[in-house]
Formats: sequence, C-alpha cells, structure tokens
Amino acid sequence: MTTVDVDEPTGSSSIRHVQLPGDRELILRPIDRGDTDALAVLYAGLDDEARHRRFFSAYRPPASFFEKLVTVEERGGAGLVAELVGPGDDGRIVAEASYELLPNHDGELAITVDAGWRGWLGPYLLDALVATAAARRVPNLEADILVSNGPMIALVRSRGYVTMPRPDWSIMRVLIGAASRAPGWPPSHDGLRVLVEGIGGGWHADEAAADAGLKVLGCAGPNRHAGCPALAGQPCPLAAGADAIVLAHPPGTAEWDVVRGSHAQLHPGVPVCVELPRQGDRGAPGETVVPAGTEVDVVAFVQRLAQGRPADEGAPGPGS
Repeated sequence: MTTVDVDEPTGSSSIRHVQLPGDRELILRPIDRGDTDALAVLYAGLDDEARHRRFFSAYRPPASFFEKLVTVEERGGAGLVAELVGPGDDGRIVAEASYELLPNHDGELAITVDAGWRGWLGPYLLDALVATAAARRVPNLEADILVSNGPMIALVRSRGYVTMPRPDWSIMRVLIGAASRAPGWPPSHDGLRVLVEGIGGGWHADEAAADAGLKVLGCAGPNRHAGCPALAGQPCPLAAGADAIVLAHPPGTAEWDVVRGSHAQLHPGVPVCVELPRQGDRGAPGETVVPAGTEVDVVAFVQRLAQGRPADEGAPGPGS
C-alpha cells in the first residue's frame, strides 16, 4: 500500500480509495444490492477455520443470507465492502463489514476478510465502519466472538472493548465505542448498571446478577484496555454511568493503583466494591470491601450499594 485517500462522505458513509502497486486500487464503499454475487464468491472462498470463526460452525450461507446482507441499510444498519479494481480484478470484493441495528440502539457487528488480505485491511475496514456508525449516532457496536478467535479479539482490543454477559464460556460478547472512542452503556436499559473491573471476559456472578436484574459490563482493566481514560486523569463514561463499580481481584500494579485512586475523584457518588481482596487489602478511601461468600451474596451486596442502601449490619464499611 502506498497511499490512502479519503473522499467526501456519501450520505453518512465515506468512499475511501487505497492505491495499490500494479495500477490496482482498493475501494471501500457502502454495500449495495448489486454486490450479492460478489459477496457469495467471497464467502465461498473461506476456509474451514474462517467459516467457523464467522458462523461458529461449518455453515455455508444460502442466497437469502446475501440478499439480506445487501439490504442492511434498509433496516437502519450499515455495510461496507472492500472492492478490488484494476487489471485482472474486475471488481472482486475481498472484505465486508456491517452492523444490524439492535433494539437497544447499538449495532451488531460482523466482519469478513479474504485470507489473502488479512492484516491491515481488517482494522482499516473496522475503523471505516465505526466512522459510519458514529455519523449515524450509533453509540456502540456489539459482537459475539469465539474465545479461540485470537485475530478478532486483537482487533477489538486495539479499540478498547468491554465484555457483556456471555452466552456460554466458549463465546465472548464484546462492546466497542462508536459515537466516542471509549465504549458507553447502551442507551436503552431497564436495570441497575454494574461495571466489573478486572475480568478477562466473564464475571463469576454474571448469572446471579442477571437473575437479580442487574446490567453488567466487564472491563479487563488498564493493563489490557487500550486508552484507559482513568490513566490519563479523565472520567470513564462506563464508570461515571454505573450505579456501582466492582473491583474483582484487582492486582497490585501501579496502573491499577491509579485506577482505584481515581474513582473517588473522577466518579464521585458511584460506590466502589472490592471483591475478595488480596490478603491484607482493607480498601482505599471510598471503597467497600465485599465479604467473601457465594455469588448471590456478592450480587445482593452490590445491589444494595447500587440502590443507595447500606450493607447488612456487620459488613465492612467504606475503607475498612
């Protein structure tokens, strides 16, 4: 790749031209009804591993799948394709990315890249789709990702993702920001919001929290979260919008100490609970140490704090 030129937006999307060697060009443009056959060719060329990563099975999509994909705009979503033009290429599509609009107003993300074009094109295509979503005021993009899908996890990690309660332990449900660089709480919600910091993909109490009606998002913390705002002294939209914050086994690193110390200053009024702390950890100012117990005990304790009610008599107080 030698140069990248971005044209003026077409509607809420941009057409991007990437100049390639050999008088070839890659055009990123909005998907349209005429792309059905070219998309079928792209998917037919996927190997078994890529097919499993995309569909969680060896599924081979029928014609109706592509007919729905090319009409995503009509349902409030968006789609982009990377079209190769030049000598001998004849408009071949080598990648596509799209999102379907969800009832909570976020977008459901999917992305597919031909094997020969993986590397720089995936992140470039995702950035273009995020820009499209932002122009349409879509707050976030969500996706289910196999825990074994390292390339896709690396792709969303580069943007800074948080996890949502997962369908099962083989799948991660992730959320990345679109309207802003940092992800935010989905705008449509009907429960107390709990941000759990320090988990790699799932909280042990997710199921109990769901039964209690809590809305949980998980952040892996400053060591794995790209662009953690707390490290820059900036409020985190997830922490600021939470009814309670849970620190799940926070490690004793310098970065974590900054994050823990920042909550009282940057997010005043949001109760912070330290779950099953390290030996001798009595909690920082503004924190409440959660006593060890079952998942339901932990969730009930967090729920009371999120509702602004005191913990049970005998439970440790803030900073105890």
